[in-house]
Amino acid sequence: MIEHLFLLPVKYLGMSPALAKGYLIDDFTDSYDFIGDALSKSLIYEIYSELEKIWANEPDNPNLPFDCESLLAILGEHEKAIACLNHIQGHYGFGMRLLRQTYHYACLHNENGVKSSLDPLFTHPRDEHTKECAFIAAGRLGDRETAARLWKELLKEKNLENLKISKDVLDDPDSFNCIAHVHIRECHEGVRYLYQYDIRENRDVELYALISMIHYKMGLIYNSIIDLILNEGPYESFSGMITALAVSGGAYSWVAEYRDMVTVDDPRVYKELILHLEGIRKFRTFFSIGERLLTISEKNFQPDEQFLHSLVRETGGDLYQVCTLLELFTRSAGDADYAQLFDVLLKMDPDIAKKSVIRKEMEGYLGPRPPFDYL
Repeated sequence: MIEHLFLLPVKYLGMSPALAKGYLIDDFTDSYDFIGDALSKSLIYEIYSELEKIWANEPDNPNLPFDCESLLAILGEHEKAIACLNHIQGHYGFGMRLLRQTYHYACLHNENGVKSSLDPLFTHPRDEHTKECAFIAAGRLGDRETAARLWKELLKEKNLENLKISKDVLDDPDSFNCIAHVHIRECHEGVRYLYQYDIRENRDVELYALISMIHYKMGLIYNSIIDLILNEGPYESFSGMITALAVSGGAYSWVAEYRDMVTVDDPRVYKELILHLEGIRKFRTFFSIGERLLTISEKNFQPDEQFLHSLVRETGGDLYQVCTLLELFTRSAGDADYAQLFDVLLKMDPDIAKKSVIRKEMEGYLGPRPPFDYL
């Protein structure tokens, strides 16, 4: 587990409820499915407890219950996850609720629950969201014929039939994708069925929209971590940093699976996939460097060039990312060890701070990202 990789003593001595400070709640939403088994159950329970408390105070928040369900799914708490979904008010995410309930009922071997959750998707697909979820449900059931029929209906209703990849599509894929009213987990599942059942129409667009959305999400999380460091200090960002590392690692694995699996009709889509994958990798290495810096062992720490080169080698990152984090840490914490490391880095390359800004701008070529609060 990521947070247990290092031996004590470490610089970080305690963990505050960082996710509940407000810096991370909104930007981490719809990302917990990426975690997989990369975090300990104790930390996942802690994050879940924080979200549950906020949900109690914000019952109309449409995203919090889905985030809670995602964490409960990781924990294998299927009955609690079903209860969580049943407490959602209003029509928002109706189809997603049924899809997720179906999964949990299946894990509990409750056939009646599975049937009662699936039936409304096929008998009353009253809007695009529900029909998208019905397509996913058909794919999950192995019913290619129904899935293909629903897909054609969706394309026709959205005027996306016979769409070809163009500059407009590449610039704004969210305006041309069909799986557009669900969260990332369901979008990922839907795209996989397009490949599994060889349903090719608009498939390139759906793939590109998904991977660009995942990359953009990692940028939002990056922003939230930066905000937390600047406002609360590096040590307060520890739980957020290791959660971001787990999320970005899972995101990288999802997109890398598409890299290794897919065939595309337009090679530009595959090129964009590779660029976005590299962008996600850069976010992952940034969070990895941050975690390593926050878990420096006092006993063995030597602030020298060898430490910095080892840090880059072991995380897969670069010295520009190290520079960004050390500048942030020294600005907000004033820790002597971080200041010494920063001095060593500046002696290695006196212009590295300026180069880091240029490098950050260059990474914009890897795909659309949110405006960054800090360069």
